[in-house]
Amino acid sequence: MAGTNNRNSVDDAVWKVGRTVRNSGLVVRSLAAFHRVGGTILRYHSVCDDEWWPRHYMQRSLVVPPAIFDRQVRFLTERYTVVGIGDFAERIAAGKRVDPRWVGITFDDGYEDNYRNAFPILKRHGATAAFYVVTSTVGDEEVLWTVALRRAIKACLKPSVSLSFLGQRSVDISTEEKKEATIKMITGIVKRCKLTEVREILAEVRDEIGIPEDLRQYRIMMNWDELREMHAAGMTIGAHTNSHYNMPSLNTSDVAQELVSARRAIEEELQAPVPHFAYPNGRTDRHCDDRTAKLVAVSGFRSAVTSLSGPASHRSSAYCIPRLGVGPRHRSIARLAADIQYSRFRYQDPVVVDEITRVLPPGRVHAGGANSNGS
Repeated sequence: MAGTNNRNSVDDAVWKVGRTVRNSGLVVRSLAAFHRVGGTILRYHSVCDDEWWPRHYMQRSLVVPPAIFDRQVRFLTERYTVVGIGDFAERIAAGKRVDPRWVGITFDDGYEDNYRNAFPILKRHGATAAFYVVTSTVGDEEVLWTVALRRAIKACLKPSVSLSFLGQRSVDISTEEKKEATIKMITGIVKRCKLTEVREILAEVRDEIGIPEDLRQYRIMMNWDELREMHAAGMTIGAHTNSHYNMPSLNTSDVAQELVSARRAIEEELQAPVPHFAYPNGRTDRHCDDRTAKLVAVSGFRSAVTSLSGPASHRSSAYCIPRLGVGPRHRSIARLAADIQYSRFRYQDPVVVDEITRVLPPGRVHAGGANSNGS
């Protein structure tokens, strides 16, 4: 036992040294000097310090406290040049080099705390950002399915549930850890299903587990007035589909409907073009592909950002722009600075990048996106 403890102590010490070296300013500056391929776009979701929120409504790994976000934005504006997604998209679409000092800030889904917490911080530091919204959920018109699923299972008082799409086997949800595992399992199943199957699964979960009565006591998503105010202040409002289903799993007609309805809804509310799009469900094995990218282009968008890590570079398509996810691990500014540099060395999924770049290469104007430049 003593030998095991000694080995663990040595392993911990080595890991801490490795982490320190990895995140050291000398290493980060060296990487910045040698790697000049492109800029970096950051992907956020929620900016909130309410403990109830990550426990019951969304994954903790997607939540950044406001104080940490404030430090991050201050660092980004001092060390880099924060530019809008339109600047990235324009250069990538034209096949022109992206300034390696450029950093973009983006948010997915459209949570209410983006307006309440993130927006004032961005304004205070003179930074811009893009907010990609799920249009059916704006103003809590509907509850985002990932939120409803998590809240239902978290609030369920039953020790177990039986669901037909799991072969009627009993699923243990008696502890918080087992509830988290069940949420992850069902979410993964939903993301691999066709639209009709998705609706059947979510309906069965709703009927078997029930949706807690307090679900709508908390405002979850931004409303149109808030989005209009942010747009007027220079923020970019982009589309994140109408329903947040995983696009590669859907039929072509369903993908087209998700894209067109989302774009039209935002254009009608903001009375402005909506040239920018973000693929939802980035934690799936494949949340974008060449088929969905072509549909994004035909639907009138000029750019599409992914959840794949890599450089925002002239070498890839404007319909497959990588982003670096930001989460609790970036409480340290040194870790954020290091990850910004490391993310520029390789694409997380080069196969997807190559597929989309092959059908929608940079340096060309693509169908449906020729007349909207956007910001």
